Amino acid sequence: HPDFKANCAGGYNALDPKKPYLDDNEHGTHVAGTIAGVLDGKGVVGVAPKARLYAVKVLDKDGAGGLSSIIKGLIWAGNNKMDVANMSLGAPMGTIFMRAALKYAQVRGVAVFAAAGNDGGSVNYPGAYPEAICVSALAPNETIAKFSSRGNQVAFIAPGVDIKSSVPGGGYDSYAGTSMATPHMAGLGALAVARGAHGVDAVRAALKRAATPVPGLTASEQGAGVVDAAKLVR
Repeated sequence: HPDFKANCAGGYNALDPKKPYLDDNEHGTHVAGTIAGVLDGKGVVGVAPKARLYAVKVLDKDGAGGLSSIIKGLIWAGNNKMDVANMSLGAPMGTIFMRAALKYAQVRGVAVFAAAGNDGGSVNYPGAYPEAICVSALAPNETIAKFSSRGNQVAFIAPGVDIKSSVPGGGYDSYAGTSMATPHMAGLGALAVARGAHGVDAVRAALKRAATPVPGLTASEQGAGVVDAAKLVR
């Protein structure tokens, strides 16, 4: 996609390391555009338009995949010194193996952002783990999106309804979901890293300092609230 020519620095296919890491589903490209679509006056611009993007393919063309590929992706992120990882995926149940992979990435300095989930109920995994920075979805009328999962594990809320971003082939489309909210926060995490934060605790603290609660929403719906990027880059 033209939005990524300047920023895509590499990647890894955890499903089959011998194959390309190119997106054959659309979801990952849409997420990437929100994080770091280049600022060129065309299409969309990402939250952190100068961030280096690495595509870590852990799901197949249908958006499905096993636990092993997700764990391999997290380990790759940790071993390759990623500062921020976006996990716009989830499952209703967690496993000790997923949490172990999250802890490994955390020890290696990776700030992992994870989607809360789209079932309107409790937070999905890996977002429910304390090692992840969990993100719920904000609607345009400044309420929590009806589909957004919520719970005490939610750390922040970000726009997740009618989000326009890049799709494979050079085009654009609008999607909704906590998958769309999470890359807003991952981009903000990249900005926090650029200002000197390193590791999940430092990134989380920097984002909290720049956050404002949304009136009318509970802590379980929004965590610390919406982050103001301008407060991060001063």
